[in-house]
Amino acid sequence: MTYWPFWIVAPALAVLTVGYWIALRRPLGVAGVLARFSRIAEEAEFDRGAAVLQAEQAALEAAMAQLTAEAFGELAPAGTEGAAPLAPASTEWPAPPPEPAKAPQGRVCAPTPTLTVHATFLVSLALGGFVAALVRGTFGEGMGKSFAAHLGAGPRSLLALAAGGVLVGFGTSLCGGCSAGHGLTGCGRLMPGSLLATVVFFASAVAASLLIGRLA
Repeated sequence: MTYWPFWIVAPALAVLTVGYWIALRRPLGVAGVLARFSRIAEEAEFDRGAAVLQAEQAALEAAMAQLTAEAFGELAPAGTEGAAPLAPASTEWPAPPPEPAKAPQGRVCAPTPTLTVHATFLVSLALGGFVAALVRGTFGEGMGKSFAAHLGAGPRSLLALAAGGVLVGFGTSLCGGCSAGHGLTGCGRLMPGSLLATVVFFASAVAASLLIGRLA
């Protein structure tokens, strides 16, 4: 099996992951998306609540504007800045509110996408792998000769994949992200936690690979 050279893959991954964050203000990860479907009832309730809040936002803003006008008077229409200001409803003005704390720039995420969006994302991942295997002519060939030599073939290989999936799921839940979320998006944004997590799981992967090679 041949792979694309690193000087093509690395810039492509950089553009994809960093561009995804810049465009959508969301980290590009897979483990967190899968985790949502492990608690789908709670996530569906969250989506419904977010939809209700979004629908009521315009009404809330209108009500707040009306209360503000009743308390402080109407604002001058646009284009009449030079005109005399309208008198407020009360001459007693409250003290100005304290300055709100500023969120750190570049770290604030956009709202969580809906389950439908994330389901489309997961289906697209599987479909992309399927199409790639068909184009390469490797569909149905398994994980390759090296995998079979180290971990076996048939039911044994499926058991090894299942065990590995459980360990990966536990690890990503423990460290709050996977190799995509931490290793690509997090490291691309130079987040200290992601840099540390990537060092740990890559070192663990190398150690496990060397151990399996010795035991095979």
